[in-house]
Amino acid sequence: MRPLLSIITINYNNADGLEKTIKSVISQIFSNFEYIVIDGDSNDNSKNIANQYLSNIDFYQSEKDTGIYNAMNKGIRVSKGEYLLFLNSGDVLNGANALSDFINHRDFEGDVIYGDYQFENGEKIFPDKLSPLFFIRTSLPHQSTLFKKDIFDKMGMYEEHYSIVADRAFFIKCFLSNQFVFKHINFSLTIYDLSGVSNNSLYKEKQELEKEKMFRENYGIYFEDYKEMIEMRRQLNEIKKQTISGIIKRISNKVKKICTIR
Repeated sequence: MRPLLSIITINYNNADGLEKTIKSVISQIFSNFEYIVIDGDSNDNSKNIANQYLSNIDFYQSEKDTGIYNAMNKGIRVSKGEYLLFLNSGDVLNGANALSDFINHRDFEGDVIYGDYQFENGEKIFPDKLSPLFFIRTSLPHQSTLFKKDIFDKMGMYEEHYSIVADRAFFIKCFLSNQFVFKHINFSLTIYDLSGVSNNSLYKEKQELEKEKMFRENYGIYFEDYKEMIEMRRQLNEIKKQTISGIIKRISNKVKKICTIR
């Protein structure tokens, strides 16, 4: 019988993060899923960790790969679920009821179903309505998003010539195709590990170059207009900060923060 969900975890030399992720997956009360772990031939303790939990893993592979998205594509190819969730090593599901509450939510419908996430010092809430401009400003969280697997049959895999932004490129390609229903569930599905490559300052320059190339490939002649709109919005926000109401709001937020700390 086909599982509803395939959870795909990729890992490379992150043994502690891998064990955290595995534990969060196998603790779920929801059980209609298969679990796939793809390791990039790690040389730390990752393989030993995976071997400890093999009875809880439906598919495990450890071999050299060419990067994050090559590993994620390997997971897609062997997956059997109706939906796919990419929960990479270090990211964890937000409690034992996380999958059950998310999948049984009244708003669970569509092709790309995205939730919110928590992190060490807060949470990120995503909008119900998306636009092309949204994906230039930011992206959706792959670790809190369930994709119907047949999307990858129609749109292809993650583009491996991108080493950092292929997941964002895939979101954009799917959204601009106007073939799929995107649905937001106001629920923090995961706790996001901020130490990943996309948040590492060492990769910032490379990420910016990839983003520029990716935006031009996907938005074409409209990209410059979107960039101008974002800059105009930034300038407008700066002006608002200098108004009386803006100053009062900033002071109020600082007071609230101080009171919360105390």
